[in-house]
Amino acid sequence: MMKNYAGKKMVIFLITLLLLLSFNVKSVSYKKEKVRIALYDSISPSVKLIESSLHYSWNAENGKYEMDVKRIDFKDVMNGSLKNYDVLIIGASGRQYFHALIPKWKEEVKEFIENGGGYIGICGGANIASMGYEKPHTFLDFIINIASLHIVDAYINDDQDEEWQYLWKEGGRANIAIKNEIMEGDIFAGMKKRYITYGGGPGLYKINNAKGLAKYVEEPSDIAPLHYWIWAGKWIPYKTIKTDIKGYYSSVETIYGKGKVVIFGGHPEIPPRINGSVDEFFGLSIYGIPRFVYSWVGGEQMNWSYNWWILRRAVAYVCNLPLPPSNELYVYVNPPSDGKIEAYAENAEKVEFYVDGNLFSIDYNPPFKIKYDMKGEHVIKAVAFDRNGGEAWNERIVNIQ
Repeated sequence: MMKNYAGKKMVIFLITLLLLLSFNVKSVSYKKEKVRIALYDSISPSVKLIESSLHYSWNAENGKYEMDVKRIDFKDVMNGSLKNYDVLIIGASGRQYFHALIPKWKEEVKEFIENGGGYIGICGGANIASMGYEKPHTFLDFIINIASLHIVDAYINDDQDEEWQYLWKEGGRANIAIKNEIMEGDIFAGMKKRYITYGGGPGLYKINNAKGLAKYVEEPSDIAPLHYWIWAGKWIPYKTIKTDIKGYYSSVETIYGKGKVVIFGGHPEIPPRINGSVDEFFGLSIYGIPRFVYSWVGGEQMNWSYNWWILRRAVAYVCNLPLPPSNELYVYVNPPSDGKIEAYAENAEKVEFYVDGNLFSIDYNPPFKIKYDMKGEHVIKAVAFDRNGGEAWNERIVNIQ
């Protein structure tokens, strides 16, 4: 009897232990948290790349974080909608200089950051966050000085007849690779140098409370020389454009009120082309203006997501979240062809295909693709997974008659 009783007690103990363990496992299961990103809209093509880079989620010890990016504009800032977001990103845009001439617009943005919202500025978005020009010369310099938010204690070296020419003369393919020396900071994941695309952004200087994260160690006009051109029976170059931002900070971080701020003079969203060369020709700029423009050709083209991890980590950083890994991850749904749809992917272990929100197929081997012959309009979504559990996604509306 005693032996049976002891046996029953042991069974009860084991069942109880298993139940306790099962409850414990349930209590530490992953939660999914949305990171609400407000992306200020722009006519610049790079805004689409910022948006694509942030179609991303990653795992951390305490849960899963998913970036939810939405484009906003002037009216969204004016009606107080920033309070619905965790971070504001302003990229390569000029419209914010004029929007910030309205005091309420400027107050809404500064109040959002002061109350704990994150801010990331890229190129023009870095200019407006700064102290502006120490010695303004042109009309636009004075406009930028009036518009500047003064949330980063750094002046900008970004002259109209020098650095800005890499924007004004852009002919649509301007992914000039400029080497950056990484000073410190978790965002760059301990790297010592990195090639980042340059497109006319500022060199930052005279920082006090702010912290320099990276410096330009190459001069854009040495790497990619541009010229002013004149007609003299034929087009001839009459003056070489000279920049002077080598040795200036290319990235800076600071605290404004309760909010974290990170700004970039370069473009982590645009994949650089290393060891390319300049091709100058008469054509249309990216703003539709006929003039002498340039393209950056040859060399080695890096992957689309080559530097996207920098931007993703910056978002997590200003939101006080665990940082995602410093690896590439990207997927793009190509148009249907020959009865199939292929998804181009970078650093993906597998790709899941969804049709109208329903899982359709999983492919573990590149080229990732599905057979497709469905008639009518459908939404095709591809989700790429890396080995760390990170996810990137892209979707396309397909209409086959």
